[in-house]
Amino acid sequence: MAFIKEKQFYHLFLFVLFLAMLLASGKALYAQQKPIEDLDSLKVQIKNLEKRLNQLEEAQTEAELQKLKEQALQEASRASKEEVEPKVFKSGQRSLQALNPEISVTGDAFLQRVQNENGFNENGRTGAHFRVLGIHVQSNLDPFSLTKIALEVHPDGIELGEAYVIWANLFKNISLTAGKFRQQFGVINRWHAHSLDQFDFPLPLVTILGEEGLNQTGFSIDWLMPNLWAHANTLTLQITNGQNDHLFAGELFSFPVVLGHLKNYYDLNPDTYLEIGLSGMVGQNNQRGYKEGRLIKEKTRLTKLTGLDLTLNWEPLNRAHYHSLTWRSELYYADKEDSLSKNNIKAWGAYSYLQYRFNERWYAGLRFDYTQPFVANNSGKNIYQIVPYVTWWQSHWVRFRLQYNYTNGNVIEKPNHLIRLQLTWAAGPHKHERY
Repeated sequence: MAFIKEKQFYHLFLFVLFLAMLLASGKALYAQQKPIEDLDSLKVQIKNLEKRLNQLEEAQTEAELQKLKEQALQEASRASKEEVEPKVFKSGQRSLQALNPEISVTGDAFLQRVQNENGFNENGRTGAHFRVLGIHVQSNLDPFSLTKIALEVHPDGIELGEAYVIWANLFKNISLTAGKFRQQFGVINRWHAHSLDQFDFPLPLVTILGEEGLNQTGFSIDWLMPNLWAHANTLTLQITNGQNDHLFAGELFSFPVVLGHLKNYYDLNPDTYLEIGLSGMVGQNNQRGYKEGRLIKEKTRLTKLTGLDLTLNWEPLNRAHYHSLTWRSELYYADKEDSLSKNNIKAWGAYSYLQYRFNERWYAGLRFDYTQPFVANNSGKNIYQIVPYVTWWQSHWVRFRLQYNYTNGNVIEKPNHLIRLQLTWAAGPHKHERY
């Protein structure tokens, strides 16, 4: 019995010892895990504190900036109260100068020597002459159009050279011109006299197209065509009155006179280009209307014109202001039904010139003219002219030219010899413009 009690006591002792050890180990494990949890909690608190600190710093910075802005506004307000500037009222009248047209003036005078025993002939006399004072006006009318006006002041009166309006971009690659203008028959008929490469227009031009060339009233359409067979193609269609009394009806002009010109441009190389143009024109030369109270109504008669022009120009890159070579030629043919003759007036003529630029200021050239006289039954008749010349540019505004004209032919009794020294000058924004 005693042994059983002792054994039970022993088992109880072992159970208590095991329980004590279990409690001790659990306490140790709890003690080990608790610092880890405390460390994680501290990290979270530190992050929260850092975030809060950043928020406080940003708020403080914004507050300081706002304070500085308020101080600056206060200082500016105080300064404006101390110094009050007087108000300035502007009428805007000076800005109206932008609406003023651009005006240029060109003068053209010359000394002439008629080389014969008389010192004169039917075309002029020896002495000093003033040819023309050109007044050229140009102005943008609005964002869509501009105008050009050319007045020619001669010693014996004033003449309207040109006056027209241009719509530069009426449609894509199409421009419209309306008014009075020199027409695009060939090349140089379009140019003003003061801007020619020689003193005068070539002999076939004035013989076949008339002394003043083709300068009529109407409208012109210019179309920059797609590049077809050349690097650039331009087609010009002009419809005008027949005011040219040499070819058409003159004062009793007939309408319409139709002109077409096709220009073909080729870049041969970086220094050289070639232009080839074809011209055609047709219109009535019969008169219709009243003259001195008398009715004139003639039957229809036509005038037909054709032309060919060629320009070859060489200008070396980076040296174009010092050296260049130009070769230009034109051919004209006219067929006019004549009221005074049973036969039509048929005449052709051509000119060609070569011009070389030696340096910035000096040019020299030679032109040859040939034409039939503009009369009926002119087969075998001719007039020709040889024209050497030298041009010196004193500056961009002043130019001198020395030119000699030798004129002969089987319809001239004696050759004509003519020497001219020409002076042209220009003032204004558009100096020596071609047109």
